[in-house]
Amino acid sequence: MGKLSNQQVGQENKYAYPYHYIPRWDGYNFSQTKNLSWGFEYLSYLNFVIEKASQIGFKSLLDVGCGDGRFIYELSQRFLSDHLVGLDYSRRAIDFAKIIMADTQVECVWGDIRDENLFDKKFDIITLIETLEHIKLDEVRAFLKGIYNYLDKDGSFIITVPSKNLELKKTHYQHFDLNSLKDVLSPIFTITDVSYLNYKYSRFIKKILSNKFFILNHKKMLRWLYNFYINHLLITDAVKCRRIAVVCKKESLPVREIDG
Repeated sequence: MGKLSNQQVGQENKYAYPYHYIPRWDGYNFSQTKNLSWGFEYLSYLNFVIEKASQIGFKSLLDVGCGDGRFIYELSQRFLSDHLVGLDYSRRAIDFAKIIMADTQVECVWGDIRDENLFDKKFDIITLIETLEHIKLDEVRAFLKGIYNYLDKDGSFIITVPSKNLELKKTHYQHFDLNSLKDVLSPIFTITDVSYLNYKYSRFIKKILSNKFFILNHKKMLRWLYNFYINHLLITDAVKCRRIAVVCKKESLPVREIDG
């Protein structure tokens, strides 16, 4: 195929998202919008982890439980020369991620972190964003051992998890406070940095952004609301947080203690 024209390039760029799937008609109801009511919160903690990883510094990063790859995609836009890998057990999620990541150098892998033959290298940083709560309690140790095995000896493990301040969802096995998170990670990881994120009582922003009457689409107002949230409601304390973010380091342990 020959070189694309300016018009074709413009059309190509629109396919960063399959926009033709936005409008819906089911024979009774019509909608031409899709709305993620907690989208402002989602982007806030993704960007928090990106900044944390940037401060630590890395040449290789593995995102475990990457889903459709939004976090790893955002990383790829900022760290063009680094080795970035997204991993998920869901083939469908990885298929989406591969499409979204088609014009990047990101590697999208379908597999299980517990597989000792999954990668032939270790990573400077491994991230686990809103994933640990989806792991069955009796499988958590083996899951974390898999992460331990693929993290460089001087590497950093960054995790975010829902706080116990929130009701347990049907799709979650557990939520955490700092003590229960330490218990889960011990003895193979030690927490070196703790942040409490996303002020619990921020429903008023959700209601302003979207409700049953409208979805806010005023650019200046949206920018102001998001900046207000980042500056005043992203960082909070253990009592009022919706999630906990921690940075961990590997402990040097014999295999029997890791398997214990």
